[in-house]
Amino acid sequence: MKDKDLIIGAGISGLSCAWVLKDRCIVLEKDATIGGLAKTKKFNAFRSDLGGHRFFTKNVNIENFVQDLIKGDLLKIQRKSKIYRNKKFIDYPLKASVALHLNPLDVLISFFTYLLRRIKPLPEVSFEDASKNRFGDRLYELFFKVYTEKIWGVRCDKLSKEFVDARLQNISLKRVIMHALLSKQKDIKSFADVFIYPKMGINEITEALSKDLEIRLNSEVTGFVLSKDRIEKVILNNSHETECKNVISTMPLTDLTRLLEPPEEIWDSLKSLKFRSLIYVFLILKRKKYSDNHWIYFPGPQIFGRLHEPKNWSPFMAPEDKTGVGVEVFCFENDDVWKMSDLEIAHQAIMELPLLKKFEVENHFVTRIENAYPLYEVGYKEKLDKIKKFLSSYSNLFILGRTGSFSYINMDACIEEGLKLGCFLNNVPAKETPTFI
Repeated sequence: MKDKDLIIGAGISGLSCAWVLKDRCIVLEKDATIGGLAKTKKFNAFRSDLGGHRFFTKNVNIENFVQDLIKGDLLKIQRKSKIYRNKKFIDYPLKASVALHLNPLDVLISFFTYLLRRIKPLPEVSFEDASKNRFGDRLYELFFKVYTEKIWGVRCDKLSKEFVDARLQNISLKRVIMHALLSKQKDIKSFADVFIYPKMGINEITEALSKDLEIRLNSEVTGFVLSKDRIEKVILNNSHETECKNVISTMPLTDLTRLLEPPEEIWDSLKSLKFRSLIYVFLILKRKKYSDNHWIYFPGPQIFGRLHEPKNWSPFMAPEDKTGVGVEVFCFENDDVWKMSDLEIAHQAIMELPLLKKFEVENHFVTRIENAYPLYEVGYKEKLDKIKKFLSSYSNLFILGRTGSFSYINMDACIEEGLKLGCFLNNVPAKETPTFI
């Protein structure tokens, strides 16, 4: 066992790394199934990801890698999504048609506040600063402020501007206007938003990556046996010790750091890093279709923030005569929403979902996901850097993935980083690095 690399977590990042390492590694997964956040669950005759997970990349090599991995089971989809606001459905990403859903005064205020920020931009520290510079104060207040605070559970002036860089990098009012003026041209790539999707759900990717790997399910890492600068053994389920050559961790960065019993100054930084958790409510409906959209965003008072309809992603996700919708409830672990019972959450979601009658719901299923999204609060980067410096003191420890590195990255980046780390650990010379990276 000493010559084996241990990978903590059988999500898409850990499995991408393991795909390269093959029989020189063992994957440890605390759940009974693989997939992590990229998991597709079966609900009777229905299938659903735990939230809509599109695959999109600008890296042609990564796209080709996934295409080869799935072997023809990928669908190409033109994204269609809406914001539900004031009982109206508005295109998202925002288009010039948004003006039709605003009163004339809001249109004027939106235009002039945008011009003001073009002339006198705010110093960008928070999400609020960066969003106002991109959209102007009024559009920010109408379409971004309330929804963002609902999703993340903190005020926008406390949310780091890096969130804008990570999630809204191709969206601004300038691009909306340019898109309106140039809408007949075919080369407006930032608004094309085509993505690919496995026809049986996102877990087709993780299933393909996991083929022929040694994966130990129901194996939770609960501690480590340490030497001065190395992890010598991994403790599983508070009882079994396993020797290792290297440890590749995709478990939440905060949990990993706590298990390593850091010094007091690291604990201070650790307390400031938070994850947002998710409660996923899947509703089976006695109708063929709920809407034509892949996503619908809800900035209003509903308990949920986003909806997706798997059948619109792939016809193989539901029977022909029925559909299912999944709504995402964002919260912190152990807050008031998290403490609600599954039945209470499902009932409230059903009551608040527009264009739906209660009798149309045939069944519901609730899944809880801890540590789903790293929360970028103002000043988080300095604290994160301190923690990473502490972790780097262990010469055979590597962190990876969205939760493992506390990095809000997309699926393609998770795959790419996993493949690169696998090649590094396999001592693949730079000139022999496979074309997929």
